[in-house]
Amino acid sequence: MSSLWESAVANPDTNAFPDFVRPDGFIEHFQVTAANETKKGSKHNIAENVFERDSKIVFEQESKEFLQLPPRQNAPAGTYGLQVTKHIMPTPDYSYENFVRSFKRNFEKHIRHLQEYNGDKAIGVFLIELAGAHITIEQNGRYTEAYRLAHDCHLLSYIYGFSEQVQYVVFADGDDYELIETKNIPTALRHIPQSIRCGVGRYVNIKLNLFIDL
Repeated sequence: MSSLWESAVANPDTNAFPDFVRPDGFIEHFQVTAANETKKGSKHNIAENVFERDSKIVFEQESKEFLQLPPRQNAPAGTYGLQVTKHIMPTPDYSYENFVRSFKRNFEKHIRHLQEYNGDKAIGVFLIELAGAHITIEQNGRYTEAYRLAHDCHLLSYIYGFSEQVQYVVFADGDDYELIETKNIPTALRHIPQSIRCGVGRYVNIKLNLFIDL
């Protein structure tokens, strides 16, 4: 996979396609989500932005209140007072169906940008990052493993329809990365068990505010 990034440089125009330029092609990065998307964007990203903003306000308020507390009385030497508050981000609904819609919507949006691109297109790479709740793989109604795009017959078949335009898809899910060479998708499809189904996991974003009175 590292060879795809050799000789790749960031596009100096950060608002233009692609994100990275290679002597023989391009690398374009975008996000997909299992949350619903509207014209205002992903409900996951909206919820996360609101949570980050509100968390700063809450921390400032809690810090102010903590500093106004009276000092500890007769506290043994070498001890300290500890106060911890927990805040959990309200999360939107997630589903595999939302993920598929987001994947196709964003994929086709960047295909349109690719069609307007006048640079070299010999080696085209889409780097796709999943934001929010993870997808799961299930067999016979039971969770078996974390999601792998390489096991998703529906989306693999969809991607193969663009194999002449995009030669590689890199799918990033947290710390895991998959590299799919699109021309090999028909072979991969023949080895995927038909009993596989996709579900969705949970997403929890927690912030802890820690205050220590020495």
